[in-house]
Amino acid sequence: MLSLDGPTTVLPLALLADLKAELGILGTSDDTQLSERLLEASALVLDFIGRPVLSGQWTEEFVIEGGDHLKEISLAVRPLASISSFSRNGQDWTQDQIDSLVLDRRAGLLSRSTHGRWWPHGMYVAVYTAGYTPPEVAQDGTVTKGTLPITISRATVLAAASMMQGIGRDLNLKSESVQGVGSTSWNIASGTGGLPQQVADMLLSYQGRNL
Repeated sequence: MLSLDGPTTVLPLALLADLKAELGILGTSDDTQLSERLLEASALVLDFIGRPVLSGQWTEEFVIEGGDHLKEISLAVRPLASISSFSRNGQDWTQDQIDSLVLDRRAGLLSRSTHGRWWPHGMYVAVYTAGYTPPEVAQDGTVTKGTLPITISRATVLAAASMMQGIGRDLNLKSESVQGVGSTSWNIASGTGGLPQQVADMLLSYQGRNL
């Protein structure tokens, strides 16, 4: 992949109601602060996963070198919903050519035919819609579950809850002494991108994998 352009806005990856349930909060006085923590946690989770996850329209450029022998092209964002345009060396494909592609939508794979024909070398540009939709609440109160894996939403809730509970202390602190009684210990959190170790562990399988 040479470049990938698409949405940059971070959306909450979980519902405010789920965060409030996790924290045992019933009222609405803390909703603004909770929503801010949920958005911060969502950004940390996306950074940790390390690749685009949310649905949008993406423009991806990639090159197939002369010595490459590829039967499939793997797009950077998945699952794939649709392809709006496709070109090779500046020449736009017709809609019939696009429709002739064999698609593995979940894995974001493009094949030229079911017989495994090689992709010719050249510069390609694909414009497509792909990614997951997070859960959300409409203005009328209707809840849409979205298509984002539940584990990612759950990890986001736990990260946001840790932010709220950890105000004034280390997010990876497991326990601390009280008036000299007991001891202080921490989770070993190396390379978690600021996430609690438990949350990072939940997300490890999503790094660089076909979601």
